[in-house]
Amino acid sequence: MLFTNVDAFRAVLKDYAIQKGFPLVRLKNEKSRCTAKCGAEGCNWRIHASLVADTTTFMVKTYTPEHTCVMNRKNSEATSDWIAKKLIYVMRDHPEMTSKGVKAEMQKHGVLPSRMQIYRAKNKVLEQIEGSHNEAYGKLPKYAELLRMHNPGSIMKIHYDRPNLLIEPKFLRLFISFKAQRDGFLAGCKPFIGFDGCHLKGAFGGILLIAVALDGNNSLFPLAFAVVECKNKEAWSWFFYYFQEFFGPFPTNISLTFMSDRQKGLNLAYEEQVPEAAARYCCWHIYYNFKVKFPGSLLRRFFWQAAKSYDLIGHNEAMERTNNINIDAWRYLVNIPKCNWARHAFSIEIKCDHVTNNFTESFNAWVGELRGKNILALADGLRQKFMKKLHKRYQKGCTWTSSVTPHITSKLKGIAAESRRCSLTMASENTFEVADVDKSYIVKLIERTCACRAFQLTGIPCKHAALGATYRREKLKGYCDAAFSNDQYLKTYAFMINPILHMNRWPPMEDVTLAVVLPPPLRRRAGRPRRNRRRAPDEGASASQHKRSISFRCSKCGAFGHNRRTCQGAPIAEKRGSSTSTNQVSSRRGRPRRGIANTGLAGSVLWEHAQGNVPVIVSSQGSNGSTQNQTAGANVQLNHSACTSTNTRKIGVGIWYGDDMMETLLNL
Repeated sequence: MLFTNVDAFRAVLKDYAIQKGFPLVRLKNEKSRCTAKCGAEGCNWRIHASLVADTTTFMVKTYTPEHTCVMNRKNSEATSDWIAKKLIYVMRDHPEMTSKGVKAEMQKHGVLPSRMQIYRAKNKVLEQIEGSHNEAYGKLPKYAELLRMHNPGSIMKIHYDRPNLLIEPKFLRLFISFKAQRDGFLAGCKPFIGFDGCHLKGAFGGILLIAVALDGNNSLFPLAFAVVECKNKEAWSWFFYYFQEFFGPFPTNISLTFMSDRQKGLNLAYEEQVPEAAARYCCWHIYYNFKVKFPGSLLRRFFWQAAKSYDLIGHNEAMERTNNINIDAWRYLVNIPKCNWARHAFSIEIKCDHVTNNFTESFNAWVGELRGKNILALADGLRQKFMKKLHKRYQKGCTWTSSVTPHITSKLKGIAAESRRCSLTMASENTFEVADVDKSYIVKLIERTCACRAFQLTGIPCKHAALGATYRREKLKGYCDAAFSNDQYLKTYAFMINPILHMNRWPPMEDVTLAVVLPPPLRRRAGRPRRNRRRAPDEGASASQHKRSISFRCSKCGAFGHNRRTCQGAPIAEKRGSSTSTNQVSSRRGRPRRGIANTGLAGSVLWEHAQGNVPVIVSSQGSNGSTQNQTAGANVQLNHSACTSTNTRKIGVGIWYGDDMMETLLNL
């Protein structure tokens, strides 16, 4: 057999040894000749190849093909580099392949790789496909030029950390938004924008900041994203500065509203950069802080009733019930402006009744695995997602035959079914009095108003207005706001984001400055990074399905919520609380170590309460001097109540040390 060069022969020889499952021993491994044999004892397999006359081509000169050994599927030749070469073509089509998928793929080659081999091979393949995290930062300037070239009118701002020209610049922040997103938002979206941030899971960490709006079908419409070093007022102010520059100035006749969670300077930043925007706070985050101080199922129910009530009467009833249970909880909610969290106080111009910021959390989940990729793969991956989503939704919108979007159509069906439980009394052709259980509401169809205020806030007929429209044999779609029409939806997605070439096919750009961009400081914490966000005990599906009823406590740092294996920080210093009682024991979990107690106190360990309720160790062998009345020894009495009563499992140990007495209960 002939081979093009020595490397081709070595690659085929390794594949053959792995396929046949035998250990390979290389006797000669030079550029001009290669000799190998089977490493099993007593096996006669052997091969020899060397150069031919052209000094490049390799030829097999000697070959003994018979094996007398036993096949072994765990071959040392199947390294992570070899596995990566076999996976690269598969993972180009399936970049999210799991470890089980890699193991199944390797079984086709007769190999059983270890978990660490699979981990290393996957990282090597992804680095070959997407590039390394370090090198990706140096490609951002060229990517910015290509983005602005293929998508005129779009914005991509890169902020570097460069104290002087003698130091190479370090990446600090990135902001990207496309012209199609701006035009689509101004043409067909509601003036309601949610802001949030999520942690990136790459080697250099960082925070992904996002701005998301809602279209006529109540679906997510991404507006802009940024990558910053952390969540603080400075980073959010930088984000809103370019957001206002690109999307503004906003028309004064539009009631622009920003939804946020009030965390780490977010609301302070947009109040400074975009003062014309009204603020709306996420009620879930408000309740998360509220329940820490005021727990209880009744307070929880009344809080959400007050937040979701469409009219002032229902809100006041829920607040009054909260006041009757706990006046401090009532004061806590009263101190928050109602226009920021109570639905009845929202503006009726934007036609949006959202009281939570959950739709931005949905965007974080939609980003998915991109959060763990390098900065260039993250930016281009989001561009591809936006480009695909805009075109796909425009195609769907062209097939709809209804005058309103499908989400609103399904809502109207549910509202029409609920309206049958109400009764109607006509006052005129367009004015009705609708009775609902023990309350009545006034509906005016021409003015599109209802006393419950749900019609005005949502832009969709409430069940009271739906009953009046049904009584008049009219379609409910005709009373929906124009923001939910199919025409408005198509205007939102009528613009496109143009594609960009893969980085392997980028044209040479010598005029691009900053050829070298250093990565930011490494911020990766100790331990294995978490794949999913840690949920609260009463959040999502975990609220009703508790796998365990105990709290985890780390034996390394002492904190609750994780164990030693998943610990990511140094030991946490315990808080010291003041106490006036000398009989209180330490709040430290677990029981103290017992030393040897005898009359001479030699080698004994005693726990005393010093100032601040801190346990200290006192030993007779230390530097503490003993007073004359302490030399008489310590009287140790053991109350063996556990031996006389089977119901008691504690033994009381009383230790008298001079004139002072200290009692410690030890759980046995």
